[in-house]
Amino acid sequence: MKLIQYFSSSAMIFIIAFIIVYGILEKKNVFGIFVEGVIEGQKLVISLFPTWLGLFVAVGMLKASGIIDFLVEKIDYMVRSFFIYKEILPLIFLRPISGSTATVMGTEIMKNCGVDSNIGMLTSCIMGSTETTIYVVSLYASKLQNKNFKPVLIIGLIADFLCILFSIFALKLGMM
Repeated sequence: MKLIQYFSSSAMIFIIAFIIVYGILEKKNVFGIFVEGVIEGQKLVISLFPTWLGLFVAVGMLKASGIIDFLVEKIDYMVRSFFIYKEILPLIFLRPISGSTATVMGTEIMKNCGVDSNIGMLTSCIMGSTETTIYVVSLYASKLQNKNFKPVLIIGLIADFLCILFSIFALKLGMM
């Protein structure tokens, strides 16, 4: 395990060194190109900031208003027969919107229920297989100023839903 950790840590150093050496051999201004990239990245962050702020406020409002808790209470009895635990429902609702919120929720679930528990394994599968679809689509649509993002959003949410179903199926299959 330490060998893999050492390799992954040293890989970044080799990649950066390779890029610098390659740039020098190609007679490029490596530092100048790096600075241009930083400036362009800064412009990107500034242009996307309103979208990020809106998403963070929306997630905060969803959590503070109690809507998520209300949905969990109303949906829990319907989905219990499908092997979905009540603890995972908030994660399922917020994962498409915010990756950081979902990570915190997933960590809390695993801390409270255990990593090797059924809930912990299901949480891991959901976190690993789903995407922050609404977040990603809103950022791309904002950056590209694309108003026709509905088909991409629908396909992404369907993919997330299927990933959740297959995670549940994999857990049920593993328990047999």
